[in-house]
Amino acid sequence: MLHHMHIRHDFFMKKEINHIYVSIFIMYFAVSLIGVFVPIYLYSLSYPITSIVFFYFLVSLFFVLFSTIGAKVVSKIGIKYSMFLSAPFLICYYLGLNFLQSFESLFFILPFLLACNMILFNYGYHMNYIEHSNKKMEGKEVSLIGIFTTIATATAPLIAGLVIYNIGYSILFFTGSLLLVLGTIPLFLLKEKHKEVPVNFNLVRKYLLNKIHTGNTMSFTGYAIESVIGRILWPVFLIILLLKTETVGLFITLSFLFSIIVYYFIGKATDKVRDKRKLIKLGTILYFFGWIGRLFVNTPLKVIVVDSYKNMTQKILHVPWSVASYDIARKEQYFMFIVMREITYNLARIIFLPLVILVFYIDFNPFVISFIMASLFTLLYPFLRK
Repeated sequence: MLHHMHIRHDFFMKKEINHIYVSIFIMYFAVSLIGVFVPIYLYSLSYPITSIVFFYFLVSLFFVLFSTIGAKVVSKIGIKYSMFLSAPFLICYYLGLNFLQSFESLFFILPFLLACNMILFNYGYHMNYIEHSNKKMEGKEVSLIGIFTTIATATAPLIAGLVIYNIGYSILFFTGSLLLVLGTIPLFLLKEKHKEVPVNFNLVRKYLLNKIHTGNTMSFTGYAIESVIGRILWPVFLIILLLKTETVGLFITLSFLFSIIVYYFIGKATDKVRDKRKLIKLGTILYFFGWIGRLFVNTPLKVIVVDSYKNMTQKILHVPWSVASYDIARKEQYFMFIVMREITYNLARIIFLPLVILVFYIDFNPFVISFIMASLFTLLYPFLRK
């Protein structure tokens, strides 16, 4: 009887996680259609790189300012409804991008919309995963989700580049918006045990300032900085080097596809290795050289070789790092941990992005300096505590 109940529970959990996979794939595909091209789009509108970086600075600023309010909303309405509620903000953000050239004041409104989306979706997504994942197979589950998101993020830029080239940004923004709505539907097939968690500014402040979390703060800062440089500056660098959006899309797609196979092996290794820090240290070293390699990219062939290596080593690092982060979250009040982690990401960017703006304002090898800074911040990943 107990064995039968265990099978039914496993089957139910498998159905639950499958709904998550479907939703994640659709939503990531929708975001990837547009996300990688937003810096390029702003650049095409003749915004200088300093302004593009400032745009993302505003996103992080709004995130921090409204993060506690957003956490209260997520705690109040539950996971799936918060993820569903995040979609309209992103849709308005996409549609607003289409009118940015005509209404320049949107430059200061759109970051607010994106920040609201990130607050509701990120809190909801990570809570959702923790509640439905299998801790014993978490490496495989993180890898499988990674494969889904990689397929989405690999194929979407190629399609998006072709759409932009042949039709324009307007259809792309509309398509992404429609897919976002479709992506929220599987979430309502999930059963959620909603429990409201008290959260306020003082609790978050005390959590952030607690010295026991110093190692985690350093590790999260490393991720926050290197990832934001990759998200903002690398696409702009590619469009300057490759000149065409469809070419950028193709090269990003190729570099991602090479990394999918890595997920399978690193997922199995992560589940077998008890101390995840060993894999994190190995991944950090390999990933560090991925960023260093970007310093020497000056031809299309080097883009594929270097970016393929970087994306593969990123998976080797991020799978055990993500699993270790979820392990820590489960040992604590995981909702507060997620809130603290997301705030840390954006606080780090608020502090660091003005420095990037200064680098591009001085305009002395700004991409080289930025990529060096990203490589150095990757060295903070192993500070994640047990």
